[in-house]
Amino acid sequence: MTAPSFDWILSAEFWAMSTLLLIFFVGFIATILPVAPGNLIVLGGVILHRLWVPHCSVSWTIIGFMTALSVMAILGDYVLTWWGAKRYGASWRGSLGALLGAIFAIFIPPQIISILIAPWIGAVLFELIGGRSFPDSKRAGWGSFLGSMLATAFKIAVSTAIIIGFFLARFPTLPEAQHIALP
Repeated sequence: MTAPSFDWILSAEFWAMSTLLLIFFVGFIATILPVAPGNLIVLGGVILHRLWVPHCSVSWTIIGFMTALSVMAILGDYVLTWWGAKRYGASWRGSLGALLGAIFAIFIPPQIISILIAPWIGAVLFELIGGRSFPDSKRAGWGSFLGSMLATAFKIAVSTAIIIGFFLARFPTLPEAQHIALP
């Protein structure tokens, strides 16, 4: 009886896929917990896989589509926060405050809390500076909070789309599906 072979563990494809799965996990968690640009981490994993094992990875065209999705997610983060503030009655000052709050939240630890609170604080402060009442300012802040939650949901959807898109492009059919005869 011969011993089983573990040559597949030494293959570049095995290590590239293992590394990619780890990067996908870290990137997805970073998308949910806004401590880093999770979409860019996920995209970076796809690009790394393509550079590491180009013969068994996705095409540059697919990576181009994934890059466009990532750019949309980054822009959507700021635009949706701004839109939420405007939707709930913020003036241009409140919208600017929400946008600046979202940007500054990146640098204020812990980011999971600051990314939720900073746009609200920015919208409220800028509205108060502009002479609006506190209840009106709070309403504008609430809008920026809802906008940032919508932006987070959008970023999660984009990360999920990139991960699923990679696997659908990399493994277009399952081996079992090739043997099934449909009526």
